[in-house]
Amino acid sequence: MQYVQKRRLQGVGAVLAAGTGYALMSILVKGAFQLGLGPIQVIVLQSWISSLLLLIFAVVFKREIFKVTLHALELLVVQGVVGTLGTSLLYAYSLQFLPVSVAILLLYLYPALVLVAGVMIWHKKVGRKEMVAFLLTLAGTTLASGIFSGVSGVAWVGIILGLAGAMAYASFNIVGELVLAKVSPLVAMCYSQWVCAIVLLFILKGDIMSIPWQDAQTWKIGLLLATVASIIPFYMVLVGINRLGSDKAAILSTFELPMTFILAAVFLNEFPTGDQWIGGGLVLGGILLLNWRSQSEQGNEEALYKERND
Repeated sequence: MQYVQKRRLQGVGAVLAAGTGYALMSILVKGAFQLGLGPIQVIVLQSWISSLLLLIFAVVFKREIFKVTLHALELLVVQGVVGTLGTSLLYAYSLQFLPVSVAILLLYLYPALVLVAGVMIWHKKVGRKEMVAFLLTLAGTTLASGIFSGVSGVAWVGIILGLAGAMAYASFNIVGELVLAKVSPLVAMCYSQWVCAIVLLFILKGDIMSIPWQDAQTWKIGLLLATVASIIPFYMVLVGINRLGSDKAAILSTFELPMTFILAAVFLNEFPTGDQWIGGGLVLGGILLLNWRSQSEQGNEEALYKERND
């Protein structure tokens, strides 16, 4: 009994740590802007340093990572370009125009977009719970965006970029469902980062020195983005899923949303308005509802998992 409780506590701690790490990404990106770095330069820092660390890890400890089928590689390229790179760049650009609290709420529209894509592409049936969750997230992001209180022309640019980032992240999840049927999460993470890093090299057109590599602060924030806000949270999520199961881990991962609000207030003095708090609560409620599983649903998922792994 103590062993089970210990594993559960480890899982909870891991997922909460992951949520904190992902929430820190927004703060670190804003900090990079203060150093004079642009969105592309920030993502280059994170992607290149992450890719290098993951490449060293794969060569030394996990060489089987390099053994993937051609079809899996094609899916990984799509996930890396559209999902990883697209989401990172669009979210970073949205942070130039929006407070962190609004940008993260717009990004969290992605579960609703995944639901819509499932209905339109795969003709999945939508139950009452899913429809309520969709309406909650839609109402929450609309309220938090400031549309009803009147937003400036510049803010509209940020809102559009934020919504585009949510679409890219939804694509990441949709393609990821196909990818994870063929490779492990670790392989998916490595290849998505490597593809992202290669594409960014072409975007910069070889102008690697556009990054102020000689600045110690650049390396500091780059390493933090690559580790604390990228690799470590991803690993912590895997630990959480292993200890708790995917359903409970998904529910706990919504901790990232309020944590981002708190960190933005502490480090950036960006305090959400009343509308944003209400909108955030609606989005959080929608996400929790989408990820909630009844006991019968959990039993079916566990049986399916055992069947696949027997």
